Amino acid sequence: MDRVAPLSTLRAALSAGVPDPHRDFDVDHLTALRQVRAQLVGLAAGGGVLVCLDDFHHADDTTALALRVLIPGLRTTPVLWLLSLRPAQASAAVRGVVDVLLDAGARRLPARWPTGEDARRLCARLFGAEPDQALVEIATDVDGDAERVVRALHDAGHIRVADGKAELVADADRCALPGWLVSDVRAALGDLSATAAAVLDAGAVLGRVFTVHEAAALMHKPVPELLPAAAQLVEAGVLAPGSAGLTFCSELVRRVVHAGLAEPVRVALHREAADVVAAEGRPAAEVVHHLERGGRRGSPAVVDALRRAVRDREGGTAGAADLAVRLLDLVGDDHPGADGLVVEAVRLLALAGRTTQAWDLAVRTLDRVPEASTETRLVCALGELADGREPDHDHVVVEYARRALARTDLDEQDRADLAAVQAYRLAAAGHTDAAENAAARARAAGGEAVVLGAAARAQIALRRGELGRALDLARTAVREADRAGPFLRRRGSRLWLCAPLVALDRFDEVHSTLSVVASESAQVGAAWPQPRWQYHRARTHLATGRLRAAEADAELAVRTARDRAFAPLLGRSLLLLAEIRTGLGDLGTAEANLREAEHLGGRGAGAARLAWRRVLWLCAADRHDEAAAVAEGLLTGTDLVAITATAPSPVAPVLVRLALRRADQRRADEVVRVAQELSERNPGVLGVAATAAHAAGLRDGDLDAVVRAAELNRLSDRRVAAAEALADAARLARARNDRGRARDLLEQAHETWSACGAELAAHRTGTYLADVPDDVPEPSDAVPEPALGLWASLTETEVRVARLVARGLTNKAIATHLTLSPNTIGTHVRNTFTKLQVTNRVELALQVIAHDREPTSRRFP
Repeated sequence: MDRVAPLSTLRAALSAGVPDPHRDFDVDHLTALRQVRAQLVGLAAGGGVLVCLDDFHHADDTTALALRVLIPGLRTTPVLWLLSLRPAQASAAVRGVVDVLLDAGARRLPARWPTGEDARRLCARLFGAEPDQALVEIATDVDGDAERVVRALHDAGHIRVADGKAELVADADRCALPGWLVSDVRAALGDLSATAAAVLDAGAVLGRVFTVHEAAALMHKPVPELLPAAAQLVEAGVLAPGSAGLTFCSELVRRVVHAGLAEPVRVALHREAADVVAAEGRPAAEVVHHLERGGRRGSPAVVDALRRAVRDREGGTAGAADLAVRLLDLVGDDHPGADGLVVEAVRLLALAGRTTQAWDLAVRTLDRVPEASTETRLVCALGELADGREPDHDHVVVEYARRALARTDLDEQDRADLAAVQAYRLAAAGHTDAAENAAARARAAGGEAVVLGAAARAQIALRRGELGRALDLARTAVREADRAGPFLRRRGSRLWLCAPLVALDRFDEVHSTLSVVASESAQVGAAWPQPRWQYHRARTHLATGRLRAAEADAELAVRTARDRAFAPLLGRSLLLLAEIRTGLGDLGTAEANLREAEHLGGRGAGAARLAWRRVLWLCAADRHDEAAAVAEGLLTGTDLVAITATAPSPVAPVLVRLALRRADQRRADEVVRVAQELSERNPGVLGVAATAAHAAGLRDGDLDAVVRAAELNRLSDRRVAAAEALADAARLARARNDRGRARDLLEQAHETWSACGAELAAHRTGTYLADVPDDVPEPSDAVPEPALGLWASLTETEVRVARLVARGLTNKAIATHLTLSPNTIGTHVRNTFTKLQVTNRVELALQVIAHDREPTSRRFP
């Protein structure tokens, strides 16, 4: 007000009884000044007076000069003056008066501005939350009631409180601010020239560091015309200069300026800003920001620039996916390039791990029946996305492919691609014959048809137990994916190699493959392969008996799949985690994992996986009759070849054991037949051969076959399977009353279980071992002739181990006695068996006795 009528505020305060203190003020300023002085003298006579002038930096030149006269003139009068101002925002006249007063003895009082700690205490009291830095800066910059301002920002939607954090919403320009706040801040800015106001309006709309050239382009003014105004705003402390341009000193001021714009003006400026920032080469997300606030219309040049940004993956995969979705919302379905943008958006969303959003967008577009090429590309995308959805979605994809194949305007490549998608999803659903027929139609073409066709045939071969062929086809799919283009490479096609590699005991290759997948995914920002490679690494660790490492990876896969809403992968990961924890003996947590997987639903192939993990859990819980009943249902409704060929741990021995428990010889024979056919179909694969020998040995009571299975599993690095075979062999040995051999086998099983981390199995084996008595005979006439020539082949350590075995010590006790590891002792015992041509500890003990009864001259030391 003082800029309009100098001294009016002070006169009004001192002239409560004057009807119009501003009347005739412009006629005689000197008279007005005398009146103010007289009134102050009168008031001071009553005991003194305090005159407080807030925001003195807004005073006009006349008021400033008046105070320069009044204050010294009233030096002997009890009048105390308190002036509050921001020097950076004061005019030269005001700063001059302040300097004169300070030189004359006035005291400078330190300003008490709110601190960051004050702001944190305020937010803790108002919201029970910790403020972010942007909110702290606003709260400490308020010239007045900070609490009132912070409350107003929160009520207007500019502050978001969640999870104990209070954050200034970055994109809240559409949220209105209360009128009093806009008025107060506008008043604090003082009188601005029209050009300065235009600069502020442009900066508020741009919403970031901006240049004078951008402001000039936005306001359609020449740059030289804005330069003085920009300098004025910098001098007044409203804008701050930097190497990149100008920025608001206070974010609150920027928001208030933006909120103070009339809605039509704000919309028009944002629409203009889209063209300006696009021409300046600003990020695409900034262009979309202005389009969304500018009536959702953009010039063709702007839309083309945004489409290029999507294709170039500006902002990484996740940022490009966001940009594509926002751009689709802006241009609408009727835009000429909308179909192509949909395809790109679906692919980007899938790579970013937002599979549900990608699926919904693809289905929504397919339901309006786009042109043929777009329909083909979207059905192919659904074929990939179905890997992360419920089994029922396989049939949805197959139906979309069937509908698309009925079109008459498809070219041959599109037909081949659609046939490949059908094959891929039919194979995943277990319909191998139909999948093979569809795959045959896709072989002749190139591109995606070859990739998905080969991947489908790899799944078919794996389910039929043709492990080498499955790996060859998976490698063909990967090779073609590498040739076909970046999208096919980035979707994690190398993961198709993992299942056949595990089945073939090529565990090092699995880990190498997974390292490549992780590296490629990180390079391109693809999120969705992450839980899948965690899942495959857990399967690999389980197969090799590294149960703790398997548990850690399976937990990561569960957590990632849950965070990203990959329900089917979450179900598979939970089942895998349940199997691992069952092996570790953590039956309570394993049961919880099984129940959660059951709650998610297990249909189709998922039902077989669920039943198999339930069988393992029931066996570990000593509920064998229930396990046998579940196994019977599994055998009745499942492709036994598929589950035997694809499970990471041996299936056949468990099923044979349970069939024999029910005296079901037919089922046992069936399982053994399948295991042996798999072994014959895959010669040289040790793990498969071990499973066949183990299953047949159990059925036939053939101890040597089961021992051979244990050795084959050990050679193939399947330690859990080896321990299972050793434990089964020990039971057969004890049934033959071969207690010495039973003890030796149990000791080996106990050591292997312990090394795997299978504490429950190790404990049970140890208990069983304690129940098997030592079987070391006393010297008698039945002692055989010593094999003196064979003894000469023993090393000194092997001789010592043999004598300790003869004394009845276990491998663990011998290890303690000789300060060696139990594994080393086991190796020495096996070597001694071989060299002395004995098969168990009893025969070894008899050889020791016979050797030691010989005269010293004939005895080997």
